[in-house]
Amino acid sequence: MDLRRHMLSWPLTFSNPKHRLALHCLIYGSLCHSTISTATTTATMTVHAGQQRQFFYNIGDFRSYLNVPINVKTIAVTIPEKQIAARLSRFKKDPRIEPIQFTISAGEDRILDFAGKIARPGEKLALANYLSESFLQGEAIAGTSLRLVTLTPEAFKLVQTGVISELFGKRHHQVSLDSNYLAANPSLVEKFMTQLGPFLSESALQNIKVKIQNRFPLSLDRDLLPQFARQRIGKHTVFKGPNCFHAALAFQSDQLASSSLINVRDEKGYHRNMLNYDELWRALQLSFYEINPTQTALQYGDMIVFFESDGAEMGPVDFKSLRHAATYLMGGYVFSKGSKSANSPYIVGTLGEEWETWTKYTNKLGAKVFRRSLKSVTKGPPVDPVDWVY
Repeated sequence: MDLRRHMLSWPLTFSNPKHRLALHCLIYGSLCHSTISTATTTATMTVHAGQQRQFFYNIGDFRSYLNVPINVKTIAVTIPEKQIAARLSRFKKDPRIEPIQFTISAGEDRILDFAGKIARPGEKLALANYLSESFLQGEAIAGTSLRLVTLTPEAFKLVQTGVISELFGKRHHQVSLDSNYLAANPSLVEKFMTQLGPFLSESALQNIKVKIQNRFPLSLDRDLLPQFARQRIGKHTVFKGPNCFHAALAFQSDQLASSSLINVRDEKGYHRNMLNYDELWRALQLSFYEINPTQTALQYGDMIVFFESDGAEMGPVDFKSLRHAATYLMGGYVFSKGSKSANSPYIVGTLGEEWETWTKYTNKLGAKVFRRSLKSVTKGPPVDPVDWVY
């Protein structure tokens, strides 16, 4: 969530690379405790005088429920052209809207090479000149020779159609569950519905029961997500701000995530739906309890929070070490938004992929798991004193 902006927008390569799939926990069989596989290190324990013991865990030690036969189709989620057009035309009028930007390396040869990959036929030199001139005014990325160059609507006309979507494409897993297997295991269905119950409406739960009875496949995207996630899965926003912390909390309750009790600060230049790490930490302390994922199996709706754990053994958990949050679904899959950037869509990925990504940007990654303590997670706080906001 808190990566520098150049980390949020890369990789800037012309063609889509073949991504290496992280290990999936696709267990075919009865309800069981399973280990989520990934190459990881051992858990870290934090002890401080007078403080409760704090543990950071490695996802390789996690166990999970609800492992049923599934089918997975992996697709590329790209930014729709209408959203690109909206960002190009509106970012100067509304500072919350994220412009279309490239991360550019210094040097004429590099700029010319990059322009040659993305320019329309015959526009390579014109685009290279624009990038070179804009580079000097672009936002410098600390510690590097890179700068962010913003495209104007006029400059965008020099770029190949569809290249923006290709550059910022993300991978999404479309997961479907085998209803035949569920229908043959009534006890599993009961546990399955119990976990879904606090998050889904009565009509959604009834629809799931009907599909299981009729042996229709269950789509994770369409059938098994709460309203907030279901409406946004595979989609982008044009705004800067909505981030992984907000997505994880809004999965629990959109009202909770937007409450002025939690989302206290309205950050200038960002959409209201951005949560800072201290705001998420406060919500976790007020409305969640921590579980030990090596002893208690993960279940649907658990929030997995990634921390930078290096040096944490010197004291209690510091909310400033929060880096990312995702919501556990089932079978090793999670719901998340990669960053506060408009280039990041809401997607379903594997927990292994999340871990692998954040290991690159974190000095000794660790995780903690939190479970909502209220019986009905669809309800917001009983009182929201918005009148204190002047």
